Amino acid sequence: MVAISILTIGDPNQYTQITHLFSESGAKVSISAAADLKDAIHQLQTNHFDAVISEFDLGKENGLDFIAKIKKHIQYSPVTILTGEQAQGVVKEAIKAGVDYFFLRNEESELEIIRLNRFIRQTVKQKQNQEALHYADTNFRTIVEATDDSIYMVDRHFRYLFINSPHQKRLGIFGEEYESKSYKDLHTDDETKRFVHSLNQVITHSNYFSEEYEKDGRYYNRKFIPVRYQTSQQTLAVTVVSIDITDRVKLEDEVARGASLVTATFESTSDGIFVVDRGGKIINYNQKFLDMWFIPETVIEERDEEVLLAYIEDQLEDRETFIEKLNYLKTHPEKEAFDVLEFRDGRIFERNTLPQRIGGTIIGRVWSFRDVTEQRKTLSSLQITQANYRSVVESTGDSIFMVDHEGCYLFMNSYHRNKLGDIADKYLEKRMRVMLPPGEEQRFDQALERVFSTKRQLQDEFHWISKDYIRRFTPVKDDDSDEVRAVTIVLTDISDMKAAEQEVKNNEERLKILFDYAPEAYLLTDIKGTFIESNRAATELTGYTPDDLRGRNIFTMGLIGSMHITKTAVLFAKNALGRPTGPDEVNISKKDGKSLFAEVMTYPIRIRNQSLVMTIARDITERKISEEALKQREEQYRLLVNNAGEGVFVIRDTRIIFANPKSSDIFGYSSIDLQNFGIMDIIHPDDQEEFSGLLERARHGEQIHAGVSLRAFTMAGELRWLEVGMAEIVWQNQSSILLLCMDVTKQKIAQDALVQSNRKLNLLSSITRHDVLNQITILLAYLDLLTKKNKDPDLEPFIAKQVEATQSIRSQIVFTKEYQDVGVKEPQWQNLGAAIAAAKEVGRIQYVKWADNLNSIEVYADPLLEKVFSNLISNSLMHGEHVSEITFFTEETPSGLILIYEDNGIGIIEKNKKKIFHHGFGKNTGFGLFLSREILSITGLSISETGKEGKGVRFEITIPRNLYRLI
Repeated sequence: MVAISILTIGDPNQYTQITHLFSESGAKVSISAAADLKDAIHQLQTNHFDAVISEFDLGKENGLDFIAKIKKHIQYSPVTILTGEQAQGVVKEAIKAGVDYFFLRNEESELEIIRLNRFIRQTVKQKQNQEALHYADTNFRTIVEATDDSIYMVDRHFRYLFINSPHQKRLGIFGEEYESKSYKDLHTDDETKRFVHSLNQVITHSNYFSEEYEKDGRYYNRKFIPVRYQTSQQTLAVTVVSIDITDRVKLEDEVARGASLVTATFESTSDGIFVVDRGGKIINYNQKFLDMWFIPETVIEERDEEVLLAYIEDQLEDRETFIEKLNYLKTHPEKEAFDVLEFRDGRIFERNTLPQRIGGTIIGRVWSFRDVTEQRKTLSSLQITQANYRSVVESTGDSIFMVDHEGCYLFMNSYHRNKLGDIADKYLEKRMRVMLPPGEEQRFDQALERVFSTKRQLQDEFHWISKDYIRRFTPVKDDDSDEVRAVTIVLTDISDMKAAEQEVKNNEERLKILFDYAPEAYLLTDIKGTFIESNRAATELTGYTPDDLRGRNIFTMGLIGSMHITKTAVLFAKNALGRPTGPDEVNISKKDGKSLFAEVMTYPIRIRNQSLVMTIARDITERKISEEALKQREEQYRLLVNNAGEGVFVIRDTRIIFANPKSSDIFGYSSIDLQNFGIMDIIHPDDQEEFSGLLERARHGEQIHAGVSLRAFTMAGELRWLEVGMAEIVWQNQSSILLLCMDVTKQKIAQDALVQSNRKLNLLSSITRHDVLNQITILLAYLDLLTKKNKDPDLEPFIAKQVEATQSIRSQIVFTKEYQDVGVKEPQWQNLGAAIAAAKEVGRIQYVKWADNLNSIEVYADPLLEKVFSNLISNSLMHGEHVSEITFFTEETPSGLILIYEDNGIGIIEKNKKKIFHHGFGKNTGFGLFLSREILSITGLSISETGKEGKGVRFEITIPRNLYRLI
């Protein structure tokens, strides 16, 4: 038996005999005392009591007044027991007024106790049950009426048994008009046919059934729930819950439309996912997951993670590692994991798994597999038992609870109970106030007071436990008095909807930014070519703003050149068949009349069920001009190479990949035959090492200028002398070496003959010079003897002139020895630092110095270059008077390199700066600087003096750019 609460008025000890009867019935009894009638009314208003015991005489008032006040001020009816020694007439009047029992204190008190005991055992229990039943019925009816969902019940013959207010409003009926009506009385034939078919499935199979349908432009989700007796599996009736999902469908449609344009531009991927709870039960998965793993319905219907993973692991290559990781995650539920799964059939998935948390609590695990398209996740059917209203409330996904006027919990459904956790029972048992986040109490109280005062439903939005809700306050009214005695609050989670709305907004903003600021022109048209939208790059390309283009047709406005109208129409025709096109070249006429070429690509897309065309274009006018110029240059270069007077090869590694016609003339092979050779096949064996060195230097970016002589063989085995030049180039997108070969065989033969002649002439000159110098020596000896024996003063001037002339002849003969070697030997590459060092050693001059970089510079010059430097040093020592410092260094110029020689002597006067290089000028023989200039000029080098008198000499040797190199 349930606990009984009793309120006594006055001294509770007066009623011990009566209250003892309640405990004798086996019930727990709690007794509260009121000092007087006013205190009793107050306690009855603030607390619930099962029974009230009072004296009939209450001072100024009596039991009849007390009964009247209870009916007026108290919304429930406790059992009322009055005591006293009143007459039978008074007792009858009290019972008529509503007193449940009048206990008479008289000589028959024992009999009254027996009657009262029976009354307590029957009437009190019966009244408690009626009150509880009425209270529960009112609560759940109010909850059902408070929801926005349509809820109704039909029997096996499709007759209505119940319809809640929202569904009556949808049907346009009121009150009890639905009684005795069947479904077809309120719906069309098509609707009835569909409803009957769905209902028969539930009645036949006794299972839940869910479907979605559309009516009058709105969308609904309808769930059919069988109603059975607990002792029987037969379906007696069916409860139908119809939820308006129009907003969700529209939102999904909006998301789909928003994603459509993004999908047309960018490709996206999604994951195959399934989720399990801590117990290993599969609570969710998507269709893509099933498709990826080829999972049959018989496996997934088990909803068992062990069964599913056992099926999955059989498809994997490394089954042992997979099982090992699964076991590790079971013992470490807080861990995340990522790995790669290899299948026996060759497929590979990326797998990611992480714990699912609510707050800080792990409630399960999420598995995802990369590179799949996420399908619409299977929505769990709403588990509602329609045998009574509680099953509807407990199965909803909304938090539903009821509060009294003070805001204390009277009821909460399981969903809300789970949100509160362990403290939920404490709130219900102690009638504590609704649990609210800080700052929400005042707003909640104001809403509650408004519902109590207006007796009308109120709705607002509410943020609670990191979620957004629509909160509906619905008054719970007494059926008889229409007074609001409680309020039902329904919290509907709209977090996903708001997040989706925000995502749609973010997608649109991102898309607009991408569209507007894309570097290429984007033009959106319908399938007939009428412009809808364009971006900034399109304005720059065409000169037309989006407003200029919008509504105009691409084929009629003159944007496309007349020669390309048909071509553009073909592109749009392909788009109409669902095929993208491009890249294609189209001539465009800008708004200002200028013409340009554009490269266009078109893509068919759909937005809001409309077929559109996205055109992406970019200006290629400059490229076209460049391509045309390149084509002309290629033609020019082809003619130049084919008609060149020297052999042109392109070499990759050591293989010939191109040879011009002149190469065939030089070597006797056809161009095709040469392309089957390696270059080393035709180079003389003794020169192959030098040639390989030149190739390696060219591969490192050095330009090998023509002038290097090498030997090669023709097809007939004849020897050819070649002057070669090399440079690194890009040929057919790969690094190669350009080799230029000039046949100098005839020149080489002539040069060799000339050198041989020079050698013979030098030999003859040497012999002749030796004989002449011997005779001049004899002549000078006789002249000296004649001078000593001459006694005639008049002859002395003549003898002196003879001696001077003879000495001059001797000097000229000596110069021929110096000059005969100039130009005899071929020029060669010489290191500047080494040549200066050798010249310095000849004179043993310790204070000659040169810049460090001269040791890494080579100059193409006559082999007598060293003599140039020794002549300069000798002149400084001979004529500089106080020379103690000689320096060599270089300066770079646009035309080449300047080698500078400076000393700290007396210098050269201005008027003699050019004369010093003349033959015979100077204090001695006058041959030194003249000879130096001749040696340098053989390879195109020149020398000049630019110093200042009194500050030393400054000789500048100019070396052209192609006659020096860095090593």
